[in-house]
Amino acid sequence: MAENDSDPLFQRWTVLDHLLKELIQSYEIPRDVIKSLQYAKALINFYKEDPEHPDRSRELPRIESFLRDAEMGLLSIAENEGKDFVKDWEQKLYDASTGKEVFKYHKLQSKFIAGMPANFDFVRFNFKNHVAEERFYEICEYEGVIIEYDDNDSSVFVFGEKPNITNALKEMASFFQEQQQKA
Repeated sequence: MAENDSDPLFQRWTVLDHLLKELIQSYEIPRDVIKSLQYAKALINFYKEDPEHPDRSRELPRIESFLRDAEMGLLSIAENEGKDFVKDWEQKLYDASTGKEVFKYHKLQSKFIAGMPANFDFVRFNFKNHVAEERFYEICEYEGVIIEYDDNDSSVFVFGEKPNITNALKEMASFFQEQQQKA
């Protein structure tokens, strides 16, 4: 099943992810709301690999619970923006729950390792210019972390255990300095 299909679970997650991105610019989002959204995405991916498998279909109530928790938390914060703002996002969530694609999803080029523990941390950062992916991969392999790029190679996600991520970021410092010099 493709990530950009009309799966209502995935579409709801996509709308909530966009709402989070909009709200996080002006408000502090509770960590449990962000974690609920992250867990929902991981479980949706797990489920969608084989929806017919009994172990995977048992995750549906947990997915719903995580999505509901994230939705309640984000809409509660959204109330600060006014009733029209909330009503607009509720309509987007309704449309998504019917399988309508409200936002176009840009799939990351996944370097996902099956069986990766759900308690991994991650960081995300953006580059203004293209970076040398090969060197990033070397650093990540050496430090024991996973790296994912978005389609335009400007957003980078690093997944792993916190000490490993910290070490990898230290090794990547030269890339950040290079980006600052080009700015």
